Amino acid sequence: MTLLCLGLPLEAQDAAPPDTFAPTRVSILDAKAYLSPLPKSGVVPLKTIAGDFATNAVAASGKYSKRRITVLGRIASLRKGHGYNKALVVTLQDRSASLPAVKAEFLSGSIPENSEFDVSGEGGQATLLRRDRYGMILSRTPYLSVGQKVEISGFVKGLDVGDIVLSDCRLGTGQSDQ
Repeated sequence: MTLLCLGLPLEAQDAAPPDTFAPTRVSILDAKAYLSPLPKSGVVPLKTIAGDFATNAVAASGKYSKRRITVLGRIASLRKGHGYNKALVVTLQDRSASLPAVKAEFLSGSIPENSEFDVSGEGGQATLLRRDRYGMILSRTPYLSVGQKVEISGFVKGLDVGDIVLSDCRLGTGQSDQ
């Protein structure tokens, strides 16, 4: 018997998305030589992952790429997703903005059917809107806000314009104290 969630077999839900790149052999060796190992829990503070990529991006790619990890950090900005299947982009960054940011992409499949995110004009609050089959709004639920400390789980895609990109994200089980 195969369990299904969001239309995917359970074993496929934690498989890396097809648009992530496999780490190279050199990057894996560099990760072992230069960086501390990834905790078995896969939970990493923002400061750690950002510091790893700032220190040695090749080694960090070998350590994190194609793995589902959970990043603990503070939300610096929110914006509605653009492009194919992106529902929301959450940026985690330290207050000084001295290290790379983590951009977490929440995909359309991570929210209930007939739902969408509404991001306030200044990008300070994301609200989940649930609609009926006719498009009428049934409910508005506050989802995330700037300054909130969160746990976000996703696959590391790599660097994009200096930012670490997580894909296929979902919220972790609790709040962070980091």
